Amino acid sequence: MKSQFPASKGAAAYSKSLQWKMSWPWTIFWALIAIELILWHQESQILINILFWTISITIALNAIYLGFEAKVLAAFFRPYPKDAGEVTNPNWRLVEFTGWGGDEPMGYFIPAKGISKGLILYIHGYSSSMARAENRITHLSNQGFDVAGIDMRGHGRCSLNKDWTLLKVAADIEAFLDTIICEYKELPRVHFYGHSMGGFLTLRLSSHKSGWWKDQLDSIILESAVSSIPEIIKLRVGSMWNLGRPLIRLIIRTEMKRIHPDLPITFWNAKIPQIGLPGIPVLTLQSKNDSALGRTHYNLIKKHIPDDGENQFHLISDLEHTTTLDSMTRREILEKWLIKRS
Repeated sequence: MKSQFPASKGAAAYSKSLQWKMSWPWTIFWALIAIELILWHQESQILINILFWTISITIALNAIYLGFEAKVLAAFFRPYPKDAGEVTNPNWRLVEFTGWGGDEPMGYFIPAKGISKGLILYIHGYSSSMARAENRITHLSNQGFDVAGIDMRGHGRCSLNKDWTLLKVAADIEAFLDTIICEYKELPRVHFYGHSMGGFLTLRLSSHKSGWWKDQLDSIILESAVSSIPEIIKLRVGSMWNLGRPLIRLIIRTEMKRIHPDLPITFWNAKIPQIGLPGIPVLTLQSKNDSALGRTHYNLIKKHIPDDGENQFHLISDLEHTTTLDSMTRREILEKWLIKRS
């Protein structure tokens, strides 16, 4: 069954994106052209030379800027997924639903082994997919939970990659949850499990609850989670960050406003606590030697979410960042957490 996009709204942005509009380098460029055309009628070889070189320099500067802009936009608004792979568990069911802007991403549902104890929403990371996380998902199903999730836009079997943003993915997930409730006669207890960038989405969604799951969300599980988009930006651009920080910020801010005109959020406040704090129990599973993210994001989570009886934090030596490898320690900690909440 397809849902209409989405009944639940809270964590994302929902207005259609604005079409491309002329940026300030192009505006300056055409203004100079107009001025030079006026000067063209002046009978002066000097003015003609000035005109020629001004146009040439302006074109060169704009070409450099627009090339840099294209590189930044490609880095942050278009996903580059790895080979998606195929799910192998015969119990998987594909779920059709309508997501952000009327698009149709791809959703999955796998029932629990035995009597269901509730629903776990699995949110995979950047450059990953539901298929790449199948071992983790099968383990969750074997613990007695139904598991559902989507291939993010531009990942797995979902080819939607134009103007990619996490806010679109958040809206897709809300719409997917509106659809998946059709599997149940009674409202299930829900847990969110977010890996890497999926952890960032988990933090955002759980702190902006909506729809039928607003009062059903019991806990969230974060595995090697992202907690700060600014830190991700610095990691991606590398040495370019020190050279072009103001320009990078301007390009990203302008593009975000174009794609999501209804939500005043930028990459620079896209971190905890600004994106929100869950207010429900949190289990954090962190690779002790995370080769992808280090511990910066983990430390930020610990700074803003108290390490008390409700929340748990674990640094795991035998856990890698990738979901293609697993850890027995991770499984044991997770199983104890879920048993407590079954």
